[in-house]
Amino acid sequence: MKHPHHGFGGAFVFAGLLAALALGVIGSCSLRAVPVLQADFNDLDAKAQPHFEEARRNIPVVVEKLNEIGATCKLCGLMVNDKLAGTHETQDYLASVLEKPIISPCRKGAEVYGCDFSSAGFLDHLKAVNADYAEIEAYALGGLALEAAFLKQTIAALTSTLGGIVARLSATFGSGAACAAADGPFPFGDAIAVVLAAGGTAWSSYDLYQARKQLPAELTALLQAVIRDLQEACRMEVLK
Repeated sequence: MKHPHHGFGGAFVFAGLLAALALGVIGSCSLRAVPVLQADFNDLDAKAQPHFEEARRNIPVVVEKLNEIGATCKLCGLMVNDKLAGTHETQDYLASVLEKPIISPCRKGAEVYGCDFSSAGFLDHLKAVNADYAEIEAYALGGLALEAAFLKQTIAALTSTLGGIVARLSATFGSGAACAAADGPFPFGDAIAVVLAAGGTAWSSYDLYQARKQLPAELTALLQAVIRDLQEACRMEVLK
């Protein structure tokens, strides 16, 4: 006579074997899938890298352009005008200088990873890479985090090196002159640039000389860092 529990015991054993087999298959598939995913990721890196390298190669050209005496004077004028009249001319000027040689190649590299620059997710990844981007929205053009990252860091470098000149000029010209200029067609920023270029104040020549010695290293380091941070944020976007 068969024991009534033998059938149930066999069923449990069989079910256990099936479960073990299923887990083995799943584990095997997972192990095989990891290299494929890693290969895809490496392929993205390989395709994106030339674009980011192009941006890095163009940094010296951009730095040299912004460090020319005329450009430095213009930047001082624009920064004073922005401070006194509440405009954003410095941001617009820098965007025009950085777009073709640096921002555009980085945009192409980021697009390889499939990043949406206007998404909150991409901005979060950028902030995770570097907390300095926490207030990046203030520099955004059309809500694009890519441009904003470069503008924030570049303006930070300019403020660090040209801040003393801008502060003195702001006090010299005063808010009344800035507001009057903002209401009319007179190019207030250009006027300050002319004053600086002509050495119209006793301290301007020395301060500009010191600033132009310091600016190349500051800008180069910051632009290198932004490119690195952007690429890392793109890679995080893929891995999310």
